[in-house]
Amino acid sequence: MQLHTLALAGTAAALLATPSVDAHARLYKPEPEYTVSDRNTNWSPVAFLENQGYKTTSDFNGWRRGKGYKTLRAFMDDSSAYKPVSGATFACGWTNPKTTAKAIPTDNVVRLSGYTHDGPCEVWLDNVRVLAGDNCNKDFAEQSQKIDYSSCKNGCMLRWYWLGIRPLEKMSWQVYKQCIPLKGSGARSLDDPEVGGEGEYPDEYAAAPAKNATSSCNRKAD
Repeated sequence: MQLHTLALAGTAAALLATPSVDAHARLYKPEPEYTVSDRNTNWSPVAFLENQGYKTTSDFNGWRRGKGYKTLRAFMDDSSAYKPVSGATFACGWTNPKTTAKAIPTDNVVRLSGYTHDGPCEVWLDNVRVLAGDNCNKDFAEQSQKIDYSSCKNGCMLRWYWLGIRPLEKMSWQVYKQCIPLKGSGARSLDDPEVGGEGEYPDEYAAAPAKNATSSCNRKAD
């Protein structure tokens, strides 16, 4: 009986010692400024697309490319594609893009809480995409990723995008967007790895396709 009690106590202690895992996702570094202080709100999705007429499946990437969106950002910044939940802004979700600019990390890192669901993600510095993956839950298992900040000259806007794919009663497509203004000029360290999707993109890669090509994209997939 005593051993059983000790075992239960040990299990409880282990649970208390285990750090909590964010159920959704957020940026930690550079740190954004939120427009709401409630933690349960400011890490929540900006939109749930299954509630906006989309015929959601597990293959969001195939759907996006089939609709002519060249990047995840192009879809997420298409104001005709979806509406944000109450209280969030379409451009930056729960974050304030007009806050005091943050210093560019000296270690060239972007750090997130971690991707808890499947789905694609991207990080942009103004018009330069510095990180991209089709399934960031697997592509970027570590919370910290080195990126090339050298395109950020005399300040820029860091934009993070993630489309979380979560199986609920029906497949949930969850939109996450955050913006952090940065100051200073970034540099690329010699040990920075080459990351898929890097490079400056013309405006068409950050914008929705022409309207005549997307007239059927909102909302249901064909």
